[in-house]
Amino acid sequence: MLKHLYVKNFILIDEADLDFDAGFSVFTGETGAGKSILIDAISLLCGQRAQAGFVKKGENKALIEGVFDFSANPRVLALLQEAGFDGDEDVVISREIGAEGKSQMRLNHRVTTANFIRELLGHEIDIHSQHDTQYLLNRSSFLNLLDQYLDDEALLSSVKTQFKAYRQLKDQLEEARSPKAEQDLEFLRFQLNEIEQAQLKPGEDEELEAIERRIAAREKIYQRVAESLEILDGEQSTVPQLYEAARLTGGFPEETELAEISEALNEHYYGLQDLKERLQRYFESLEFSEEQINEVQSRLFEINRLKRKYGRSLNEILEKGESFRLQLNQQEHRQEYLQELQKQVQTAYKQFEETAMKLRQVRQQKALALQKEVEIHLHDLMLPHARFILQLKDAKPSAHGLDEADFMISMNPGEPVRSLAQVASGGELSRLMLGLKTIFTRLEGIQTVIFDEIDTGVSGQVATAIGLKMSLLARDAQVFSVTHLAQVAACADQHYHVTKRQGQDFTETQIQCLSEDERVDQLALISQGELSDTARQAAQELYQRNQKKVTEARSA
Repeated sequence: MLKHLYVKNFILIDEADLDFDAGFSVFTGETGAGKSILIDAISLLCGQRAQAGFVKKGENKALIEGVFDFSANPRVLALLQEAGFDGDEDVVISREIGAEGKSQMRLNHRVTTANFIRELLGHEIDIHSQHDTQYLLNRSSFLNLLDQYLDDEALLSSVKTQFKAYRQLKDQLEEARSPKAEQDLEFLRFQLNEIEQAQLKPGEDEELEAIERRIAAREKIYQRVAESLEILDGEQSTVPQLYEAARLTGGFPEETELAEISEALNEHYYGLQDLKERLQRYFESLEFSEEQINEVQSRLFEINRLKRKYGRSLNEILEKGESFRLQLNQQEHRQEYLQELQKQVQTAYKQFEETAMKLRQVRQQKALALQKEVEIHLHDLMLPHARFILQLKDAKPSAHGLDEADFMISMNPGEPVRSLAQVASGGELSRLMLGLKTIFTRLEGIQTVIFDEIDTGVSGQVATAIGLKMSLLARDAQVFSVTHLAQVAACADQHYHVTKRQGQDFTETQIQCLSEDERVDQLALISQGELSDTARQAAQELYQRNQKKVTEARSA
């Protein structure tokens, strides 16, 4: 959940420092006061694209900072851990926007990307405006909503995996049947023979390149090694003198220290003899004949020629050879290969179809349960005659199975159910969306849900019903709502009032968390437009009545 929000120099907000609690919070204020600016700030914190116009006029930069508690969201905690962040305590996410439009995001004061924050907070915050109901008119989203309700990730994953296997085999069969697959057998044989005749060995090129480097450097090495051998074995060598010193100091076992020295001299002598012999063998290995040099260079030339044709490494060339061998075998036994591949395609589709039909049965069962749950919420939202049917239809095979879904609805008695896109008005869509959010927010693990004027176009008892539904949603998630309706505001746990202050050369938005008395005054202004005793009395009654309904609904 969002615990704290700090906003500075953002559009009309000079500075706002807000603490938030769990439960249901509303934001009210006159049109143009800047209520939606706060939602815009949170959207930017979630990774929305930044613009220069977000910086308050006359300032160099804007700052938005949020403090989050992710302890109840395992998916977010897992993402944080994978990225090397600690999510056990409060997490601070901030975004700084420059006057030129560039921005920088930080998580716990470490620079991070907007894409990562977008993915992270996408599992934590759901921002819903009155225009977002349009996705309810998109049939492609219906099946996804139902699958979230299934809560059977294993079955959904099996369908996706089996469809992928079937699709790959089918593509392979279509490619094998295409005219392109009927390659010239002689050309395939030529390519395969060229690789096989080279008799390549893994790592051979690296060994030859090392020899080539030694050949190139042999003159310098040869001279240095020869000089070293002269020092160890020439006329000026001290090795024989070391042997003589060991001999002269030996033979006195009663002199312990002298005996140790003699033994050490002896060990050094034989050690030097061994090193001299090794150096001599190495010296002899440096002698490359012209024939050897030509062989190395010729072999490397051939290997590099094959690399240019078939791959950047010997392993790639050898893999290409195996590919040619397989293609040649397929071409020479084309009919048998196509028949075998056809069997594999049929077997893969049968496995996919069986699992997809199991998924269909589960969907059909869960669709009935979802229909009943949605209808309950619609009735709660003052749509007493609404009927909702989730209709499953046959579809082309896909990673989602063999089904497509459609939301069918009837809002009035005796009216046949029709596709949602043909029936629902804007206000009805908003209520349907709220009902679905109440169901799916819990399933998705969303911790903060934000509604931006979702209650536009409703009033009276419908407004109270919307406020009560939001307050019930707040049992599973933190809920924010920008509203113009006193009935909705009276259902909230916290009430924030947004005002706009203007002078000759400035305009700024201010946000204040209201006390209970201040809430009643605002409810009076929203509903009656005045602060008379009668208006206050009516507002007090509305507030107490709706708060009582909230308490009863949450305890039910």
